Amino acid sequence: MRHVSFFCLTLLVSLGIFSVMGLSAMEGRKNIILVPVGQVNEEVLEKLRDHMGRVFNRKIFVGRGMPEPHYAFDRKRNQYFSSAILNTLREQKDYMASERVLGIVDHDLYVPELNFVFGEASGREAVISITRLRQEFYGLPEDSSLFHKRVLTEAVHELGHTYGVGHCKNPHCVMFFSNSLMDTDRKGWEFCPKCQSKLRELLL
Repeated sequence: MRHVSFFCLTLLVSLGIFSVMGLSAMEGRKNIILVPVGQVNEEVLEKLRDHMGRVFNRKIFVGRGMPEPHYAFDRKRNQYFSSAILNTLREQKDYMASERVLGIVDHDLYVPELNFVFGEASGREAVISITRLRQEFYGLPEDSSLFHKRVLTEAVHELGHTYGVGHCKNPHCVMFFSNSLMDTDRKGWEFCPKCQSKLRELLL
């Protein structure tokens, strides 16, 4: 009977009947779900999935995408309110079985106190914007390698917050606060020894 159940599960997965979330829930809570909010390039999701598992020692899955976040759009600013997107992520029952949830948005984000944000984290959810991480946003030639490094850096930074790691004063640590892309490019996606040690304790 056990072999029959396993065979049925394998068949359902191969046919795509079981969702990614269904599998992740069965495999326990030690996983991170990447959620495209609106249209997001698949390569961005694939590269994040491939690299972030090693950073956090967690299984990384790509969850079912969410619709465009029209509810978060501010016409006066021509930007999207990141906190509104976070609240919507938090309300999604599909993601509740996961340890952490990272939304990826290809829209310019803001919070009222700042001109823009690369991302925001609150509780177990985080969201990042990939819009300002492209060289083309600033009228510069495309640099795919640099772009994906920036995406990874911001993703690790915001997820670090969800695990309880605060901002770091070390400008070469991923948890250093980025006021600009110069900060993001300088620090990269790696934790300094102090923050890495703290993260290990929190991941236990």
